[in-house]
Amino acid sequence: MNIMIVDDEKLAIDVLSIMVKQLAQFQINIKGTFTNSTEALQFLEKEIIDVVFLDIEMIDTHGMQLAKQLLHKQPSLQIIFVTAHTQFAVEAFEVEATDYLLKPVQEKRLINALTKAQKKMVVTVAPRDEKKNSLYAHTLGSFYLLDVQHNVIKWRTRKVRELFLYLLFHQKRPMLNAVLLEELWPDLNFEKAASNLHTTIYHLRKILKDNGIQDPILLVNNHYKLNAEIQTDYDELNQLLEQDQHDEKSIQQLLNCYEGDFLIDEEYLWVNQIRLRLKQSVLHVLEQYIARTDVAHTLLKYNCLQKLLELDEYNEQYMFQLLEFLIQQNRKQECIKFFESIEAKLAEIDLPVPEKFYRKYNEFLLNV
Repeated sequence: MNIMIVDDEKLAIDVLSIMVKQLAQFQINIKGTFTNSTEALQFLEKEIIDVVFLDIEMIDTHGMQLAKQLLHKQPSLQIIFVTAHTQFAVEAFEVEATDYLLKPVQEKRLINALTKAQKKMVVTVAPRDEKKNSLYAHTLGSFYLLDVQHNVIKWRTRKVRELFLYLLFHQKRPMLNAVLLEELWPDLNFEKAASNLHTTIYHLRKILKDNGIQDPILLVNNHYKLNAEIQTDYDELNQLLEQDQHDEKSIQQLLNCYEGDFLIDEEYLWVNQIRLRLKQSVLHVLEQYIARTDVAHTLLKYNCLQKLLELDEYNEQYMFQLLEFLIQQNRKQECIKFFESIEAKLAEIDLPVPEKFYRKYNEFLLNV
């Protein structure tokens, strides 16, 4: 993985460089570090880079603008923004950033960002232009809807956004208006809720029509139905989960697709059942894969174990499996750090580290 770092503070570059070099689980080559945008752009004309760590607020330019210039020179480049400010997160998504790290950078977040970048390098995802005639809804992790030019669609109100999601994930059957009233406005009387539904339907129709969808919502016998072809990562994930068998390619696709729990930032009651079903299915597939005796791809197995713990962070079985893996790979420093993190994690819920963890860990330290 060829990396470059762009930050107008030399100290920030040095700190990040040290952190990146200490991550032995990645094959990283820092090809260049730059404190100004001109040199960074000139460097990209002669070197192929996979990932750039980019500060957002620099003296000579704004990171968002520089990101667009860098991507123009190398469209396959992955951008990981590094900043002390949170207010640029939405803009970061708009330039399709791989991740967004806050200073001071935490090791766990850095590992997650590089893991995500690595997966995107390994897996060949269908290019977006194959979906050029449809909108794209990203629902695994944070939700956003992209138009045909890959711009994030803005919502007039939170209820317009919720109504869209509800109709999208119940698209196979028309929804009775009374059901929509109960789901979206349970605390309002019928007349007020019905008025809100009518207004919200109007705004949703307008947004979708403005994005090229004719007759986007149908009303038949008091039943509403979303009438639009919309690509989703939800559908991609379900296709992967429905496979009878999984190989390295499909597992990597699964890890790449499942960026986070379904609509994780939304608190709609109807989401909970879908979220739980998807999460349990992903956990099951990953458990089955790493349990196989013929798994030879050590990096992929490591990524699977990390994902399992990411999704169920207090699961002692997953902790022990990852500890065993690090011991088998003879990764002493990573093993020490991980064992310390196990102690801290279990202490959060007032649980002791199981005895078998100590035995395995101490035996390893004695023999290295």
